[in-house]
Amino acid sequence: MEEQKYNELISQAMSAMKSGNIDKAINNFTEAIKLNPKGAAAFGFRGMAFAHSGKFDQGIKDYSKAIELNPNDSTNFLQRGLCYFYLNQYEQSIKDFTEAIRLRPDYHLAYMGRGTAYRELKQNDKAISDLEKVISLNPNDITLSDAKNLLSSLK
Repeated sequence: MEEQKYNELISQAMSAMKSGNIDKAINNFTEAIKLNPKGAAAFGFRGMAFAHSGKFDQGIKDYSKAIELNPNDSTNFLQRGLCYFYLNQYEQSIKDFTEAIRLRPDYHLAYMGRGTAYRELKQNDKAISDLEKVISLNPNDITLSDAKNLLSSLK
């Protein structure tokens, strides 16, 4: 019964996120976590909700817990890296993007994030390398125009 309630809360939270009701989503994810404190997904989703509301420090805490519970999920490393990036903690974001890439070598979004962080640190050679990788991995992806624009600004 608790598993059913947990899944219902996650579903309700995701619906709330879709409709822009971030506070309700956070509350539902929190209730799901109370039911299953070892559920990495609920922590990852709540981290996403916090990040969407600009609460990057809280997002980092939840992504860190999700990573502790499931250290092989590249998405949580990517998302935590984005939180660090938005807090201008570029070195830490690069570490997380790099770990996401280690776990999933074709993760073009992680290359995009890392390349952008390298650009912020004026490490242009590394930024160019990562942005070129984005283009080679997914030539038809929506982020391609962003990668090309960043790349042309560095060359």
